[in-house]
Amino acid sequence: MSEGSDDGRRAPPALDQFGMPIKGGEGPARRRVRRSSGGGSSSGEAVSGTSLAPEAREQDAVQQTVVVGVFTAMLIGITVFQKIGLGPSGAIIPVILPIALIALTIGVLFARPVFRPERAMLYFAVVVTSALSTVLFTSAFSLSSIGLYFLLYLPFLVAFDTTPETHRRCLTLFSNLMLIFAAIVWLQHAIQFSVGWQYWPNLDKLVPDSYLVPEFLYIQPIQYGMKYMKPSGITFLEVSFISQFITLALIVELLFLQRMVRAMFFGATLFATFAGTGLVLLLVALPIVFTRMNVRTFVTVLATAFIALFVALQLQWFDMVADRMGEFDKQGTSGSSRFIEPLDRVRRALLDPSAVYSGVGPGQIERGGNIFWWPIVKAIVEYGLVQGLLLYAFLLFSMFDRTPSRQFAIILILWYSFEGTLLTPLNPIALVMLSSMFILREAPKPRRSHGGAAAVAPAAA
Repeated sequence: MSEGSDDGRRAPPALDQFGMPIKGGEGPARRRVRRSSGGGSSSGEAVSGTSLAPEAREQDAVQQTVVVGVFTAMLIGITVFQKIGLGPSGAIIPVILPIALIALTIGVLFARPVFRPERAMLYFAVVVTSALSTVLFTSAFSLSSIGLYFLLYLPFLVAFDTTPETHRRCLTLFSNLMLIFAAIVWLQHAIQFSVGWQYWPNLDKLVPDSYLVPEFLYIQPIQYGMKYMKPSGITFLEVSFISQFITLALIVELLFLQRMVRAMFFGATLFATFAGTGLVLLLVALPIVFTRMNVRTFVTVLATAFIALFVALQLQWFDMVADRMGEFDKQGTSGSSRFIEPLDRVRRALLDPSAVYSGVGPGQIERGGNIFWWPIVKAIVEYGLVQGLLLYAFLLFSMFDRTPSRQFAIILILWYSFEGTLLTPLNPIALVMLSSMFILREAPKPRRSHGGAAAVAPAAA
């Protein structure tokens, strides 16, 4: 037996770098320590890692719970308190904004925020160019308007490291709450068909005017001159908003949660609102949603859509809303003010060469007359073409920055662009809550051990 062999009965002496025996040393034990320090954890490190792993997992669980809490606070603010505002008359700010800012601040302090320098640089570019354009090239502007503009889009800078489980949990909360509001829609119908819509809980009568967000049509008839009203879910600003949120809940079910019974209930409730904006959003979103569906779900949705169309025809649903389809070519109508006049306003603004870098000033675009300005229209007209494009570059990057779903991000951007407004907190806060605040944690990649076998890397704490 050679001196360097180890037959389990005695340990040969360890050798130093010159090949001389080390007094009192035992080779295998020391060689094991050296191999551990070079390729893995030593015995002491392994014990320490084992004791810390549960603590790290517990800390991560707490941080994910905080993310859910932030989402819940924003969700309640954007739905239950949607109609409530604070501030002096003529400058009422919806409580959605302070609730979102406070919730996101708590999230930054107690969760795991992720700093994205690209978002910060784009936001800085929007702020600087818009401020310079206002100060240097406009003769009149609203200081409160520009201040609200900068503050309202600040939350897009905040994002959290989020697990797929946490993201799914948040979307489930959104669907569950909208299920309650969908039930309220049917309850409102039951009340008005039995004793009359006058017995609906009416926030316009229950809450003082100084705490209500103004300039929205809270209660409106299904058809002009009709005695039945469109249900707005009690707490929503108007029926168009609850129809849009029900549509978003329906899309969440189709894209993520795959609960077809609930999806069909949301679809039926969407028809029951008698609002066209939610239906338009659904029609635009369906081709995008279909790209993520399996064959079985696609066939189910398609069959349900045909049944819904048949029922709608039997109930003369289209006759009740058909007058909206002819509004696009009639000046002053809702259809024209939503889709025709915004495009014409941008065209007229860009006839002036200075509109590339400056606008008419914050808060100076025409108001009243049932005019509905798209966010990009208001940004370009008030601040300039470059500033408007920078805003959208910032929004698009934030929405697609490691987003949980590109399809859902596209749908949200389309919804914001054509059914949202620049300074109504409801729309940008919804984008933050449903997409940009989530930086989805990447799945751990497998790594190979020294022996050649694949080993799975531990998940990030």
